[in-house]
Amino acid sequence: MTRILMGATSLWLGMLLLTATVASAVTPEDFFHGGAMNYFSNNIPQALTVVTNGRAQFPGDEKLKKLEELLMQQQQQQQQDQQQQEQDKKEQQQQDQKNQQQKEQPKEQQQSKQDKPKPEQQKPQEAKAQPAGQMTPEQAKRLLDAQKGEESALVFRPPEKPKENGKPVKDW
Repeated sequence: MTRILMGATSLWLGMLLLTATVASAVTPEDFFHGGAMNYFSNNIPQALTVVTNGRAQFPGDEKLKKLEELLMQQQQQQQQDQQQQEQDKKEQQQQDQKNQQQKEQPKEQQQSKQDKPKPEQQKPQEAKAQPAGQMTPEQAKRLLDAQKGEESALVFRPPEKPKENGKPVKDW
């Protein structure tokens, strides 16, 4: 009886060991799903790491290969976007510095510049230099002057009391 019990126990331990080994085996789908989850979380570098590790273990897997290509494209796109943002930021800083320098100029120099007539070719260039959605001071002044003519005084007149005609109001 003890022999049967020991045999059953060793069989049970063997099955448990086999199950643990099978459960811990990593498949290409595990790497694919790990990479995809990181991709959907917008964690491209981590997703690329997971998929690259999977490709090292399973070099022939097509899903991992396609996902790796997609992740490489996304990473390149993110790097290009980041470079563009940095370039835009530098241009904005340069524009701010230029504006600051213009503000620091003495008023006399600014007035002498405004008194001089500008060539017609220079005006379109100034319009191009303005960021979208912003006006030059001259444009704002013209807009405000145009609105002045359309203004009218708003007179408050209280509502008139209803005239009593002497008839009783029927309340049924």
